[in-house]
Amino acid sequence: MNLRQLEVFYAIMQTGTVSGAARSLHVSQPNVTRILAHTEQQLGFGLFERVKGRLVPTVEAKALLPEAEKVYQQLGQFRSLTNKVKQGHQHLRIGAPPILATKLLTPVIAQMSHEQELSFELLTANRDELCSGLLKHELDIAIAFGDEAPPAILSETLLTKSLQVLVPSNTVEHLPADLTLDDLINYPLPIIGLNSRDPLGLLLHQSLIARDQHYHHPISVRGYSAAAELVKHQAGFAIVDPWTAEQYQNEDAVCVLSLQPEIPFSVSTLYAEHMPQSIVAKQFITALKGSC
Repeated sequence: MNLRQLEVFYAIMQTGTVSGAARSLHVSQPNVTRILAHTEQQLGFGLFERVKGRLVPTVEAKALLPEAEKVYQQLGQFRSLTNKVKQGHQHLRIGAPPILATKLLTPVIAQMSHEQELSFELLTANRDELCSGLLKHELDIAIAFGDEAPPAILSETLLTKSLQVLVPSNTVEHLPADLTLDDLINYPLPIIGLNSRDPLGLLLHQSLIARDQHYHHPISVRGYSAAAELVKHQAGFAIVDPWTAEQYQNEDAVCVLSLQPEIPFSVSTLYAEHMPQSIVAKQFITALKGSC
């Protein structure tokens, strides 16, 4: 007896009629009759006898009922679990650099937590630490700058943006309208360096070396916000992501400018190749794409 046959058998035992079983299972009466007949043929004995329009269980059916109830109860528990998984009743561990966690992820997490019974853990780290967390199964998803990934990590481009320039306000009148990287290199103020192990730092380093292989940063930092703060103190120019730039665009001491030609970069979703994405992880990525 397969699960569908068990469902029909149990429904008839509960309702006493084919029509009642059909209603409880949301199927047609002929379908119930067909399954019952096929079940009895397979078993080699009858399960019900018709008495005044009702189906009365045979002795054999009554003997099967206790075990059938156990299986049916387990089936109900399994269905309840699958419904919870389908609805996303799970815990999701997400990692990202601080600026992406703040600007990209928090609105999506807030929206999904209102709509579903989900729990989230949002961790901030650099790209190397995020990849390590994925491989150790400490994270389910990571969002990071760049599109390159180490072995056993899968990467999918989420969006593409361009780097922007933060300059001290008192330098704007001395800079051309179509600002280029060469203009910044030749200006008396230095360009603040970013850690070359960081994807945006490496991109900036490569762009500068392509124009001046001897360019040297008198000041280098690891965090984008630290670079922006140095601009406020007129220590140099900072070339950063647009979300960091947005945080400083209303500062009196800082102006946000664009570069020509643009220096594009990507933001990617990362996950471990050996760990399939859960339903809630896929829902989160879909929601994140929709918000970008």
